[in-house]
Amino acid sequence: MSEFVPLSSENICKLLPYFRSPASRACDSTIGAVYQWRKIYDTYVAELDGLLLIRADYEGFGEGYTYPLGEGDYAAALTCMETDARLRGMPFRLSVVPEDALPFLRKRYGNRMRAETHRDWADYIYDPQNFLAYAGKALHAQRNHVNRFRREHPFALASSVTPELLPACMEFLDAYVAESDPVDAGAAAETEGARDLLVLRKELGQMAYCIIEDGRVAALTIGEVAGDTLVVHVEKALKGFVGAYPAIAQALVRAAGEGIRFVNREDDAGDPGLRYSKTNYRPLYLLDKYAVTLSDGK
Repeated sequence: MSEFVPLSSENICKLLPYFRSPASRACDSTIGAVYQWRKIYDTYVAELDGLLLIRADYEGFGEGYTYPLGEGDYAAALTCMETDARLRGMPFRLSVVPEDALPFLRKRYGNRMRAETHRDWADYIYDPQNFLAYAGKALHAQRNHVNRFRREHPFALASSVTPELLPACMEFLDAYVAESDPVDAGAAAETEGARDLLVLRKELGQMAYCIIEDGRVAALTIGEVAGDTLVVHVEKALKGFVGAYPAIAQALVRAAGEGIRFVNREDDAGDPGLRYSKTNYRPLYLLDKYAVTLSDGK
């Protein structure tokens, strides 16, 4: 049986081929999301004949596995994960499963299988045109915020994160954490993942853009193009720059170019503020992901 090992900066780059042909638009099928959240979710990986197996501990769900990534024998991969769960003395279960994987799982597990959506896991999928001009009545608030930002900061520029700008971006993340609620440990952990993505942005195929004014970074975003979808992993701005959030969101979509058909701004993790914000950008739809459990727990 393939051995599960911790996902780390030492082994992540060699795993990139498993993510090059995503079977789903879900953020969980991208290398950026898996790497950024690896510490928070205590992520382990194993390789099995063309497939990447992932074991992670999702808050509110517990330790489980994701649907295998890559091309290979999915039945053998599931058997491997079932064996690993049994050896660890835990029930076998799958998290963030894409809907198109459910028929194969139902065929394997039959009536033993239970699949449930988790609203907190649903990704927000948008039309890229929403961000290019914030046109129309529905997006007037974002448009007004961007216009205000440009009036108040006429010399602010959007730029890709170059090696020369990297120290300023790291300082920005320090400032962002300092502004965050001190009891919100998740903000600090998520920001640590953003630092990791910045360091390996080139190796992992990440697009990193910032808005900079007088040498100070006001906003930062990181994402990647997966198939026909731009997946946004990081989007942060300092509180003193009103309108910086829609401005940096717009900058990344423009940089991604005309080849993308959708923008995935990931899930809201059940956070009311994030849910309100993501909904206000008028998604086309929410991309459901499923929790799969077995009635006998095996």
